[in-house]
Amino acid sequence: MTSSNYELTASVRTGLQGQKPALQVICLGNSGGPCEENVTGFLVGNGHGTQTPGLSDDLARTSLSPTPSADGEEPPKPEPTVLQHGPFAGLKMPHESARANALHVLRSYISTYLITHPHLDHLSGFAINTAAFHATSKPKTLAALPSTVDAVKQHIFNDVIWPNLTDEDGGVGFVTFQRLKEGGDVMVGEGEGRGYIDVVDGLGVRAFKVSHGVCTKSPPSHHHRGSVAGLADMQNSQGGGSIAPPNLERSFSQSQHSQFSAPATPGLTPRQSFYAPQQPSPRVSSAPEPCVVDSTAYFIRDGESSREVLIFGDVEPDSISLSPRNRLVWQEAARKIAHGLLGGIFIESSYDDSQADAILFGHLNPRHLIAELQTLATLVAEAKAARAFEKSARKRKRSGPNGLDAVARHAVGESERKRSRSAAGRSVTKDTRRGSLPDHSMSDVGISSPGLDADRNPMDTPTGPMSPKTAGREAGLASSASGSAVGRDLPLRGIKVVIIHIKDTLKDGPHVSSNILADLRDHEARLQQQGQGLGCEFIISKSGESYWF
Repeated sequence: MTSSNYELTASVRTGLQGQKPALQVICLGNSGGPCEENVTGFLVGNGHGTQTPGLSDDLARTSLSPTPSADGEEPPKPEPTVLQHGPFAGLKMPHESARANALHVLRSYISTYLITHPHLDHLSGFAINTAAFHATSKPKTLAALPSTVDAVKQHIFNDVIWPNLTDEDGGVGFVTFQRLKEGGDVMVGEGEGRGYIDVVDGLGVRAFKVSHGVCTKSPPSHHHRGSVAGLADMQNSQGGGSIAPPNLERSFSQSQHSQFSAPATPGLTPRQSFYAPQQPSPRVSSAPEPCVVDSTAYFIRDGESSREVLIFGDVEPDSISLSPRNRLVWQEAARKIAHGLLGGIFIESSYDDSQADAILFGHLNPRHLIAELQTLATLVAEAKAARAFEKSARKRKRSGPNGLDAVARHAVGESERKRSRSAAGRSVTKDTRRGSLPDHSMSDVGISSPGLDADRNPMDTPTGPMSPKTAGREAGLASSASGSAVGRDLPLRGIKVVIIHIKDTLKDGPHVSSNILADLRDHEARLQQQGQGLGCEFIISKSGESYWF
């Protein structure tokens, strides 16, 4: 990140809870295809001091193409001009033409590219833009999980598809790689910043793997449960059963997957397994891992203010995923929301609710996004309750001679009441793990988790989930409770949920983004009526818009 005379102006720039903004996210595109233009990409930068936008997340379309439209399309000037409008307001543009200024922004202000996964719509623009990197003072950084870096090296910069312009394997040296550790690096940082790896000055990230559908080629024994064409439409299925908790997914073998039922899978009864029951159970270490497409969710943190945003790559719902991993991300996000640190979530809804589960292709639509956000809301309510109780416990400990005993006795009863209230607040009419429902009724995830410790180390792995029996008992409590407490205190109030990666239908009539927003608002209105509203603000991303946190 390069410093310059880039000063923030006061206009409509409000951060989290009305505070001075600390992070700025500029939308360069919001599309998920099929047109090659306006593909999803963002510039992320500090929103304080004199820092400039310095980080690009999945800048697929190019840095050179969207920037002229993002700067307000001001006409050429005969001399250097400080922009007065648009997301780059306050930035000096030294050239006359928009394309020359776009190159100036690319070379001077963009230092790091975060890539979520190596699909073409997420890196083709970056590859093409490397031809403009030759006059920069240092290599541009591509930061990603090692699997993504390896794919880019092997399949893009291989002197066949594209010249090797990297600084590895004898390349030219225009691009360098930064391999991120999944979940963050426990040896880096301290306190709330522990685990965050700096990708530019003042901005750190933690990367979490999420699932983006299934591989088309896999071992014959794999019968996929993710969103893939060829499965029957899950919308009308009523098959039940539990699934593997996401925090244990890596250790599950082929035989262990067979212990769980296959909701909505053609030809299987509710308790019939994916794999042949007569086969002996192999050892965990010898079985192949689930064949899923990996994507990434990034927590991006401003080091000065500790403010954060969460940006997802392409992602599918846990409810129909072969390898459900979103809950781990939501657990981390919930704690940050409870502490007032996370203000924005950028997440896809590629389709509207008319898209059947069988043809989601590893993506979300509104009914599944709402279900995912319900999971987050439940975890936020638990995290806030845990934090409030801890504060109360500290006060009681200081106030009386028998404070410790009193706190211990109170904790048992309070914990039981908290779990009951949490289950009651998130009760819904149907279980989303049975697939999409034609009446769009929403559901919480079928597996509960313990409350989050407000002061736990951010690198700690969440503890295991409840047993299916316990989860069922909580679901029973939820169905009989009113949920009015959640209605009074909307758990996601103040959180902006920005919808990205929208796939254009290329049909006459309203754009699909209008349908997506209407579907989301309808679901939220229904939940509000049931006293289970989320409280977040839904925003359809738009190229050239700027968001402050």
